[in-house]
Amino acid sequence: MYLRYLSITMLFCLLIVPAGYGQNAKESLFGDVEKMLNEAKEKNAELLSPEFYQLAVTAFNEANQYYMKNQSTRDIREKLAEAQQHCQRALQAVKLANITLKEPMQAREDALAVEANIYAVQLFTEAEEKFAEAAAQIEDDDLDDARDRGAEAEAAYRQAELKAIKDKLLGDARKLIQEARENDVEEHAPQTFKLATNLLAELEDMLTYNRYAGNEAAQKAMECVYQARHSIYLSQKIQVLKENENNWEKLILEYEDVLTGFASHFDETPKYDDGMKDAVNLINTRIENLQNEHDQLVEDNAQLQEAYDALQEQATSSSAELAKERARDEKFKKVKDLFTPQEAKVLIDGTNLVIRLHGLNFPSGSAQIQPEYFSLLTKVQQALKIFPDKHILLEGHTDSRGNAKTNKSLSEQRAIAVREYIIANMGKPRDQVTAIGYGAAKPVATNDTPEGREVNRRIDVVISLSE
Repeated sequence: MYLRYLSITMLFCLLIVPAGYGQNAKESLFGDVEKMLNEAKEKNAELLSPEFYQLAVTAFNEANQYYMKNQSTRDIREKLAEAQQHCQRALQAVKLANITLKEPMQAREDALAVEANIYAVQLFTEAEEKFAEAAAQIEDDDLDDARDRGAEAEAAYRQAELKAIKDKLLGDARKLIQEARENDVEEHAPQTFKLATNLLAELEDMLTYNRYAGNEAAQKAMECVYQARHSIYLSQKIQVLKENENNWEKLILEYEDVLTGFASHFDETPKYDDGMKDAVNLINTRIENLQNEHDQLVEDNAQLQEAYDALQEQATSSSAELAKERARDEKFKKVKDLFTPQEAKVLIDGTNLVIRLHGLNFPSGSAQIQPEYFSLLTKVQQALKIFPDKHILLEGHTDSRGNAKTNKSLSEQRAIAVREYIIANMGKPRDQVTAIGYGAAKPVATNDTPEGREVNRRIDVVISLSE
């Protein structure tokens, strides 16, 4: 009843306002309704109140067509009043949806973050259908049924999210194990094949109980892929050996050649008339000697470095500030030399040293660190060791495309992923490493070009140089 009185009042107000003329004519007619439509769109009315929002858009477009055809101002205002009425209802439905469907909306965001709409199409589509039904029930003021349907949508989104996580992380391992089964690997390399299948089963259970296992799951997935490939290789080798008994001799000679190649680096020629143990012992002894020599060189170098540092301190004692600047420059150079231009840009920003990791990329919508970037993060750890006691701030940044809230959340998740990786691999105290996401709020290049957006998608490692 209230909406009926509201629509009649709005229609009356629009009908008594005189028509605008000249340059501002259209703005005076359409401005308020257009602002309301934009507000509804920003508040996600297309998703949360699709029927009312679409009715509002249709009425607004019809009013615009009337205007273009120079129809009467009265007809235009009637259509705009209709659009305003539907838009108002859409905004009210959005308010209810944000309360009633809060959990399904979060589940939907989480599913999209792992690209469930790509990796779990059927489940995600089912969830979308249930969510749309829940939104329609809110528009009909049927909140109980909306909650029930929303709960079904939430469960479907969570299933889609889990399937997407598993398919993205376990896809290669599943394919290799299936390939191994098809090639009878279990018959020829049963132990290694069983190890691979056990790892896959452990991963399935791990992700079922903790879909956000992160680095632990990624490392286990890499091991599973390795063992699956290993089993396929062993199976092929063993089948070749079984074809001809002479192949066993060839295999042993191959291993002897490998050992001979190692020994040749030490100007040694091992004998194999009593097996390979003498050659192995010889090589181990030489390696130990080299290690001892290396340790001695490191110690000598450390002493030389200490002597050099002492001389430097004496030489710069009259200018403590200059000494600090030189030390900072030296460390800056060490850090800069760790990275190639394609991996990172190292710069000084006030009292901070910034490692701009534009070479660290994440899959679209994901905060999962890919194994191919572990070597780059190892370099980051080496850089942090140069400043062992300094506080570290990890900043996540995105380009300006997409939803600002989602971008900010995603950038924070990526910064947290790098933080957890560093803590796990370096043993740093948690209060020494902070992660924060800025989304698209701090661009370093234009977002108008693909190149600029690529630069803006980054993780910044900020090391405080202040005392």
